[in-house]
Amino acid sequence: MEEEEDNKRIILASSSPRRKKILEQLHLDYEVIEPKESEEKLFKNPYKTVSYNSLAKVKNVYNHAIINGLNYKNTLIVGFDTIVYWCGRFFGKPDDINMAMDFLTSLSGKNHRVVSGVSVLDFNSGKYLSDSDITIVKFRKFDKREIEKYLEIEYVLDKAGAYDISGFGSILVEKINGCFYNVAGLPVNKFISLIKKFNYKIL
Repeated sequence: MEEEEDNKRIILASSSPRRKKILEQLHLDYEVIEPKESEEKLFKNPYKTVSYNSLAKVKNVYNHAIINGLNYKNTLIVGFDTIVYWCGRFFGKPDDINMAMDFLTSLSGKNHRVVSGVSVLDFNSGKYLSDSDITIVKFRKFDKREIEKYLEIEYVLDKAGAYDISGFGSILVEKINGCFYNVAGLPVNKFISLIKKFNYKIL
C-alpha cells in the first residue's frame, strides 16, 4: 500500500485576522508572511483588479524568498484581495472614519458587490493560478446615528467597504446572495478548487 504524499505547507500572503481565522477553521497547516511593499492597482474592471492584486501579493512573497535564499520548498503561497463595488465605484479600506461614514451612507439600503480575487503559487515550480468570486450583499436602510454608533463599536479602517460581516457589521446586512466567506475576504470554494489543482488534499 502506497503512503500518501504529505500535503504542501501553505503560506498566507496576508496579515488579515479574518483570513487567518478562516484557514484555522479549515484545519490547514499554514504560516503567515506579509507582503512587503506590494503595490496594489485599481483597474476599471473589478475582477481584473482583485485578480491582479492577489497575484501581486503571492509573487511578492515568492520573490522575497528567492532573493533571500529562503527555503519554502513544498509550499503553496496563497493571496487574496477583496473590494466592495457599487455603481462603478470602488470601496476599499477607508482612510479614516469620515471616509468610512461616507462608504456606509452611500451603501445604505442598496445592493453592492463584494469581489474577491484568490491566487495560488506553487513554490517548487513557480506556476500559479488565479480566480475570483462575487457575492451580492443587500444592506438594510440605516440612518446617520446608527452608522456613527456602529463605527464607535467596530474598527473598520482595515476592512473593505468599512464593515465586517463576520463581526458586528452583520447588523448592517439584510441578505446576501453568494458565498458568505467571500464577504469576509476568503472565497472558500474558489480557494479549495485552486489548491486541489496543485494536488493539495483537504480531506
